[in-house]
Amino acid sequence: GGSVQDRRPGLFYGVDDQCRIAFGSSATACSFTNDDMATCRVLSCHINPFGRDGVWWCLKGRCVSPFTLGSSMMVHGSWSSWSEFSVCSRTCGGGITYRRRQCNNPRPAFGGTMCKEQDTEAELCNQESTQLEFMSQQCSATDQKLLSVSPDSSSVYTWIPAVGYSSGDAQCKLIRGSQFIDEMWCEAAHTAPRGSISACLGGKCQLFGCDGVMHSGKVEDVCGVCGGNGFTCQFISNTYSSGEAGEYVTFLSLPLNASQVHVINTKPVFTHLAVLVNDKYVVSGDGSPGLSITYPSPLEKSPIIYNLFLTPDHLPQNEERTISGPITDKIHIQVFIVLPQRSLSNISEKFIKWKRIGLIAFS
Repeated sequence: GGSVQDRRPGLFYGVDDQCRIAFGSSATACSFTNDDMATCRVLSCHINPFGRDGVWWCLKGRCVSPFTLGSSMMVHGSWSSWSEFSVCSRTCGGGITYRRRQCNNPRPAFGGTMCKEQDTEAELCNQESTQLEFMSQQCSATDQKLLSVSPDSSSVYTWIPAVGYSSGDAQCKLIRGSQFIDEMWCEAAHTAPRGSISACLGGKCQLFGCDGVMHSGKVEDVCGVCGGNGFTCQFISNTYSSGEAGEYVTFLSLPLNASQVHVINTKPVFTHLAVLVNDKYVVSGDGSPGLSITYPSPLEKSPIIYNLFLTPDHLPQNEERTISGPITDKIHIQVFIVLPQRSLSNISEKFIKWKRIGLIAFS
């Protein structure tokens, strides 16, 4: 029952419904009011979708487009204050202390730029040569954990450092999974400047200058002085071409703080070199040439690097020893002659001498 007068359309169709009926499914009623366009006299509709948030801005009582305001609306990011430096990550063996800041004072907004420069500053601390041992400890901590090699099979493995198998950022993660191994030395993927040290921070292999500050760019001069000018040392040259058949003969005893040692033997067919560290052979010593090795590891500071180079016929061509230094151990370099009637040693000695020896080269 009831008359048509009692069935007013507005009771069943709101203004949004009326706009959709009149202009399509995306139309909506206008939300603003205007004295000249009373809602009860004029149906005002948006026939396109609403603009995204932030398209228009209130400024001095007017609704304006930010495009008319230009760059004055942008908020460029600015740094917060630095945090305090963290406690050194390790009490010995070399660690890292760092501090951070955030780009939130203010945060960038409305097309403004992000903060420039680094958000982290780091320095080395409590440096000692126990890097390989520390890395081994971290790896071995996963020895008793099951690893699923297939959906139906799990096994327990022995985990060792990836030294020699990876470099750069890869050394800053456990091979098993993606857990970071921070505050540990790493081997840079590219040749690092003299005196610099690479260490893990945030899962990446970061470069520290010779002053122990991350990304400082400080390098050692030829005399081994951090940031030096290279005028505090002199160049000296000698040769050695003797030895005893069937014996190891010491021809070079390196003084403490010697650095940039370079030894080359150009007659390694019937002779070869050996290295003793604290009276223990670490290269050769058993009457035969040693294999290429880095002692104690590439992660240690100032390791002994020995390379044996072969000819295309796989015969010894030359052997080379390098030690960046400064040396803190008692190191002797010896020569062994197999057949003296066939060949004597052929070694030339070159070095730079300062308060410590700079460069020693044998060829």
